[in-house]
Amino acid sequence: MKARGSIIRRLLGASILTLPLFLGITGYAIDQAHTRSLVAAQQSQLQLQFYGILGVMEWSNTQPISVERLREPRFWQFRSGLYAFIHTRNGYVQWQSSSANSMEYLQEAFAPTPAGKEVFDEIVLRGAPYFRYRYHVIWEDEQGVEFPLIFTLLEHQDTFRSELLSFRKNIALWLGLAAVVLLLIQLFVLRWGLRPLRDMSRELRELEAGKRESLGGIYPHELTGVTHNLNRLLEKEQQQRERYRNTLGNLAHSLKTPLSVMRSATTPDTDPQIADQLDKMNNIIAYQLQRAVSAGPRRLGAKTPLRALLDRLCQTMTKVYRDKNLKFSLSCDEQKALAMDEQDLMELLGNLIDNASKAAQSAVLIKVKSLGSASIEVSIEDDGPGFPEDKIGLLMERGNRGDQYGSGQGLGLAVAADILNAYEAKLTIGRSTLGGAKVAMTLPA
Repeated sequence: MKARGSIIRRLLGASILTLPLFLGITGYAIDQAHTRSLVAAQQSQLQLQFYGILGVMEWSNTQPISVERLREPRFWQFRSGLYAFIHTRNGYVQWQSSSANSMEYLQEAFAPTPAGKEVFDEIVLRGAPYFRYRYHVIWEDEQGVEFPLIFTLLEHQDTFRSELLSFRKNIALWLGLAAVVLLLIQLFVLRWGLRPLRDMSRELRELEAGKRESLGGIYPHELTGVTHNLNRLLEKEQQQRERYRNTLGNLAHSLKTPLSVMRSATTPDTDPQIADQLDKMNNIIAYQLQRAVSAGPRRLGAKTPLRALLDRLCQTMTKVYRDKNLKFSLSCDEQKALAMDEQDLMELLGNLIDNASKAAQSAVLIKVKSLGSASIEVSIEDDGPGFPEDKIGLLMERGNRGDQYGSGQGLGLAVAADILNAYEAKLTIGRSTLGGAKVAMTLPA
C-alpha cells in the first residue's frame, strides 16, 4: 500500500494554508479599526480647531478680525498643511489663515453646508488628499443683523498616511512573527501529541525485527484498544503455531512405534524397495520429531540468514546425490536474510532443491537477488529435462508429479506452495538457461 505521507506534515500543511487566511482577516480587521480610530481623531482635532477659531474671532462691519493670535501655530506657518477659511455661501472669502496665503486652489473645497450642521469628509485637491471639516453658522452682529458664514478647515493627510503606513508595517511584522511562533508551537504540540504513535511505530519495527514479542508501551486511551487487540492476535498466532507443532510431534511419535515394528520384521529376503521406503519414512518421522523438539518460540519478524542455510542444504544434497556428482553453484551475499521461520524456509528450499537435484544431470544453479527493500527473489535451476508446458499449471496440486524419474508422493511443490501462501509469497515455474526447469520465488525480506 502506498504511504500517504506524515500526519505532522499534513496538519502543518493545512495550518500553513489556513493560518495566512486567518491572520490576514485579523490584520484587515485591526487595520480597519485603527484607521477608523485615526479618522475619528482627525475629526475631533479639526472640530477643536474650529471651536478655537470661533472663540477668538470678533467682527467689525460684518468682517471678522482676530482679537488674539490663534493658539495653533500651524495656522501661521506657510503651507503647513493645516488651513482655515471663513466664507459666505457663494464662496466669498472673508478670512483665511496665514498658512493658506497664495493657495487659492484650496478654495475648491468650498461647498454648501446645511445651516447649523457640521460635515466631515475627505477630498482630493490637485492630487493631494485632505480631511475637510465644515460648519455653517448664522452670525449676529452688534446691531442684531444675522448673516450666514461657513467655516471650512482643511488638513493634509500626509501625517495621517505616514502614521497609518507605519502601523501597517508594524502589524504585518508582528502578525508574521505570530504566525511563525504559532507554527512552531503547533509543531511542538503535534510532535508531543503524536508521540504515542511514534512509540507504537518503533515497537512495531522492533516486533518485526524480532526484538520483542508484544507491544508493551503505555499508550493513551485512544490507542489501548489497538495495542490490546494486536497483542491478543500475536498471542493467538503463537499459540496456534505451538498447537500445530505439538500435533505434528504427536503424529510423528504415533507413527514411530509401528514403523519400528515393521522395520524389525524385515529380513534379508525382504524386497529392497520396501526396506528403502521404510528408511525414508523413518527419516521423515525423525525429521519432524526434530522440528517439534528443536523449534522453540519464534518472535514475529525474526529474520533467517539465507546464505548459511543454503550452504547446509547444498552440502546435504551433495551427499544424498553423490552418485550423480552434482555441481551446486550458489550466488548469494552473506547479508541476505528473509523474514521467515527457519524451519519453514528449510522445508521450502529443501523440497525445491531436492526436486532440482533429482532432475539435474550434472548442475544445479541457485541465485539470490534483492527486489527492492521489501522482497528477495530466490531461483533454483537445473539442467534436467524440465517440466512439460501442459503440466505446469497442475504441479501445485498435491499428488501431481512433474517427473517420472524418482520416487515420492508428489507433494514437494504443493508443500512449497502452501508455505509460500502462508507468507503471501509468489512462485513461478519456467525454463532454465541450463536447459531444465527454473523455479523462482519472491520472498519477504
